[in-house]
Amino acid sequence: MMRKTLLFILLSSVFATMKAQTGNVLYDRIIRQTVLFPQEKAYISTDADSYQPGGRISFHVFVVNAMTHQEDSLGNYVYTELIDSNRVVMSRVRILRNESGFTGYIDIPVDAAKGHYLLRSYTRNMQNVEGYDCLKSIFVGGRARILPSAENPSVKAKGVNCNNNLAIKRDKDFIKVSVLDMKDPVKTPLHLLGHCRSMPFYFGEISSQKPLLLRNDSLPDGVLSFILLDAGFNSLDEKLIFSQQGKDVCPVKIMLKPTGGQSADPIEGIITAPNLHKDELMNVVVRVSKATVDSPATHSNILSEFLLASDMAGNKEEPASVLSPETADRLLQGGHWLRYDMPSVIRGTCKRASKDRESSACIRGRVLQLIRNKGIEGASVNLISPNKGFFAVTTTDATGRFCFEGMDYPEGTQYVLNAFNKAGKPAVRLQLDEETFPPFTAQLPPYRWIKSNNTSDDDSLLYKKNGSILLKGVDIVSHRPTYASRSDAYARTADFSFGLRDIESIGATCLHELLRRVPGLTVEMDKCYVRSGATIHGRKPAAIAIDGTFMNEDFDLDNIQLSDVERVDVFKTGSTAIWGAIGGMGVISITTKKGGFEPKAMRKSNTKTFTTLGYQPSQPYTPTWQTPFWNPSLRGQSVRFSLPSTCRSGYRVIVEGMTTDGRIVFGEMTF
Repeated sequence: MMRKTLLFILLSSVFATMKAQTGNVLYDRIIRQTVLFPQEKAYISTDADSYQPGGRISFHVFVVNAMTHQEDSLGNYVYTELIDSNRVVMSRVRILRNESGFTGYIDIPVDAAKGHYLLRSYTRNMQNVEGYDCLKSIFVGGRARILPSAENPSVKAKGVNCNNNLAIKRDKDFIKVSVLDMKDPVKTPLHLLGHCRSMPFYFGEISSQKPLLLRNDSLPDGVLSFILLDAGFNSLDEKLIFSQQGKDVCPVKIMLKPTGGQSADPIEGIITAPNLHKDELMNVVVRVSKATVDSPATHSNILSEFLLASDMAGNKEEPASVLSPETADRLLQGGHWLRYDMPSVIRGTCKRASKDRESSACIRGRVLQLIRNKGIEGASVNLISPNKGFFAVTTTDATGRFCFEGMDYPEGTQYVLNAFNKAGKPAVRLQLDEETFPPFTAQLPPYRWIKSNNTSDDDSLLYKKNGSILLKGVDIVSHRPTYASRSDAYARTADFSFGLRDIESIGATCLHELLRRVPGLTVEMDKCYVRSGATIHGRKPAAIAIDGTFMNEDFDLDNIQLSDVERVDVFKTGSTAIWGAIGGMGVISITTKKGGFEPKAMRKSNTKTFTTLGYQPSQPYTPTWQTPFWNPSLRGQSVRFSLPSTCRSGYRVIVEGMTTDGRIVFGEMTF
């Protein structure tokens, strides 16, 4: 209700100077679009920026409305993935919302190589829009800084605008928007739409003889889109600029003071926001970590994500150092704001969301005839969870489909499905709908390793003020081999290989989920396809070889439990020569632990045993030497926290969060 009220006031003020009929029509169309297709943004706040192999990444995901920046997730789940530099998803967790929001963790494999990794978070609603992923850089084995995309010539804006009909100039107090002379005739009068996150701040007629002047302090914060429209509301040009007036930011004050007169007494921290509105509350994450030599501006933060990166098409993560109009405008040059097609919305064409919100976990599938592959209506389906003591029964619809809703159980929960026809006979084929996840197509932001001769961090680990001496930890690690370097001849020529340790560390629930992590490989209707797997006879799936023996084309990978698999090798078109003609469309080679897999030992066609990606159970945060304090669930008009007495100097406090009115909370202090 609060969001709708604020939106109504904002749009009403914009259209007050227009003809009443036109203003009401535009208002209704914009509201209709946001209702039919609500969108979300996300930001990942972590307990550190760099880690060691075998460490744990603790994180909190802020999910906000993409238009108003208020925390109001449409669903109850957030997915977070750890992605390596080869764009392979190493780990995926599913976070169920609780009283503190979305808080979870991901464990880094002990054999993770030094390098650049990404965290990616998304909801089901966020999968409706391409090019706006929520990304967070993580560095393993050292410290590094993110470079702005403008410093990397290989990074290009998505949807580059080749028109040059609008010109925007800035000065200290005003922004001047001018229409340039056009070569081709257009329908007049021309209109200019200015909006921020689809919320208009200007709409009116414009011409080359009458430029528009807007005061800087009248503009909202974030990415501003200026769209030049002809008389039919068709887009002629679009220009993006960045505005930072401080209206959407809630500054905070951080104070630290000892609780007593003794050096062993803890330190009390108090965070206040002097400019909070009446009844406005903060929801913040507080992190206290070692003050390293690198500047916090070399990492992304909640300001750079919500004000800039989340409204830049092309999956870019930007550091906090770009938050100035001059730098940000260079990044936005030639780009488009693509969350909504605003000219189409103004003309009355609105788009609907293709994916519904995820309020609960569901298990879906279909019961088919053994021979004709036709759905069976009225078939009985039993769902059993042995380790949870759960049992449920349902029947299929006219197409043979079934659904069990409310399957909100933790990760590792095992299920058994059994299906029978109307006569109670098991002569059916049970097909389970597997969970699908969006492919990773984003660009890894450019970065640079930080080298320093400052040994104060190392010395601080050895010396304790109570006189005790702590030995340094000894980490024994091995670098993860590249995916094409395994022991035998077949694996050495494979494009991607997953060994036993890889399979265990990734935590996939089935072979299909494991294979979806391979770039260029898709799974559709229980069949695996390599990107180039097409012939003059149509698209053909990759061949399946188990322990060196090719299976029939209708072989179902669900017949193999992932716990029985020792290694999986994927051969694409260039590396399939060793398999002969049958491997022309790609080969997936599976090596079992026992060897000698026999198709005759397959399970019954009416039974499936499986595990799903359940939610991650919450665990308390364990302090580390790098981050002695991290709390993701502090809420109120002011918040308090307590630090151990050893944290008296050489640390940095970082506060990130949102207010109930949709303002961004950010503050930092080094002590």
